[in-house]
Amino acid sequence: MTLARYLIRRVCHSIPTLIGALLFIFILVRVLPGDPARLIAGPEALEEDVQRIREQLGLNKPIYIQFVDYVSTILRGDFGRSIKFGTPVINEILFRLPYTIALALVAEVIAVSVALPLGILSALKPNSKVSYITSVISLIGASTPSFWIALILIYVFSVSLKLLPSSGAESPRHIVLPAITLSLLLMGNLTRITRSSVIEVLSSNHVLTAVAKGLKDRVVIMRHVLKNALIPIITIMGLQVGNLLGGAIITETVFAWPGIGSLLIDAIFFRDYILIQGIILFMVLTFIIINIVVDVIYAYVDPRIRDVLWRMS
Repeated sequence: MTLARYLIRRVCHSIPTLIGALLFIFILVRVLPGDPARLIAGPEALEEDVQRIREQLGLNKPIYIQFVDYVSTILRGDFGRSIKFGTPVINEILFRLPYTIALALVAEVIAVSVALPLGILSALKPNSKVSYITSVISLIGASTPSFWIALILIYVFSVSLKLLPSSGAESPRHIVLPAITLSLLLMGNLTRITRSSVIEVLSSNHVLTAVAKGLKDRVVIMRHVLKNALIPIITIMGLQVGNLLGGAIITETVFAWPGIGSLLIDAIFFRDYILIQGIILFMVLTFIIINIVVDVIYAYVDPRIRDVLWRMS
């Protein structure tokens, strides 16, 4: 019952954020240059045709009425119809969503599989060459632009070695390069957070007590170190899952991966403001849900946090 109350409270607290996001999205797409009605009608269309399309889209109404209409349609679960495709926006999002989810999951698996062992190893040997090399690699991975990494990977593995395709999504081989590109961005932050968290826990009293009792290193690391170091690691992993949606915009565009990111770029170029609104709102909702899920995972990883959260609810 306490979990249900906590979830209800978190959802209620997310409503102002969602309202602010709706207002921001609504204003943002209307300050973009270009007239959607003119783009749909074509450069040689008569002004009467442009005006008729503007009326059909509701662009001739006062701005506050447009916002009320937009919020009312969202509350009904209707994201509108895409200007470019002529289909419901939610259908376009759901069609592209599996591609983005697959890319994000593969990138996350690669990043976790590499970053966690490197972070733990560099923390256990803080003054070794391995630690310094890991720190340099993580710094480069966290600070290098994703489009530059993508171009380097395409040049090496597609153009020079001809081992992997550079674009498309026709086979599992097509996901390798975009997944590696996203994972390199995640590895840098995750490795640094893992290293600092493990180092902090290693110096705590309960770990020193476990070592003094003569427990094996493996037992100390698995039972006493990693369990207590998971909180900041889970935090960065949860935030990175949300950030994958933003990072996927550039990566999907470079590799022509048919996900939500490339769909957003197409919508911006075509000035399909209805589709732009729907995609950004979907990303905001996804990020809110991920934050709530991460908080719930906190509660089950650390009983101290669970007690605090349950009392607050």
